[in-house]
Amino acid sequence: MILICIFAFLLGLVFGSFFNVLIYRLPRKESIAFPPSHCPSCNARIEWHDNIPLISYMILGGKCRKCKTGISIQYPLVELASAIIFTAVILRSGITLFALSYLTAFSFLLVISVIDLNTKEVNVFYLIPPAVLHVFALLFANSGPQTEAMAGMPVANMKDSLIGLLSGIVFIFLTRFLGGKILKREAMGEGDIYVAGLMGLLAGYKLFFYSVIFAGILGLCSYALLPSVRKGREIPFVPYLSAGLFLTYLKSDTIYRFFRL
Repeated sequence: MILICIFAFLLGLVFGSFFNVLIYRLPRKESIAFPPSHCPSCNARIEWHDNIPLISYMILGGKCRKCKTGISIQYPLVELASAIIFTAVILRSGITLFALSYLTAFSFLLVISVIDLNTKEVNVFYLIPPAVLHVFALLFANSGPQTEAMAGMPVANMKDSLIGLLSGIVFIFLTRFLGGKILKREAMGEGDIYVAGLMGLLAGYKLFFYSVIFAGILGLCSYALLPSVRKGREIPFVPYLSAGLFLTYLKSDTIYRFFRL
């Protein structure tokens, strides 16, 4: 199991490097394949030995080898986050179809979250692949013996997931609508509605609301502790929703036992 976790961590680092490419290029509508990785400041091509996840950033001291321009800390953080996600999912769900489903979902949510932080925009079409894959996993599970271990979540059936999908959309839609009326301005982004729908689909309706609670707590903590967050007029909520779902995924068994769901 240790070797599997090491492999998952390293694979997560590699995918994290690719996620950084998506985060940079997708909002700019650039090809994710061409041109090869390059410094955004001097356009110098980044050689393979300067593109090793985490290690190259530390060796280069967070600067471009050519022009010495600083490299955003976002790059190693995304790589590390991806590695943690891959390792945690393999430990939680094993090597199963559900593990692939959750890996895909959390990977997409990681990319979307960072894009939301940078641009305050969410492309809802990026939510379709993980949603379709999870529905396929549910259908496959329901066609044969279904166990909690297969999913890594106590709830793994189509009914609860579809109710969760609807609950997520309706709850955030109403929150956005009522919040807008009270605050006299847009309270939440439209993309938050669709992200919440994916959350409900993945977690089921019982666990969805705990994901939102976790998201709210994380949002309040960052607002209280980080001055940079308080200065902004709008707080991108997708990163907190994604983190809340991930925490719920990791602690779903504890939540079920404690609240006797």
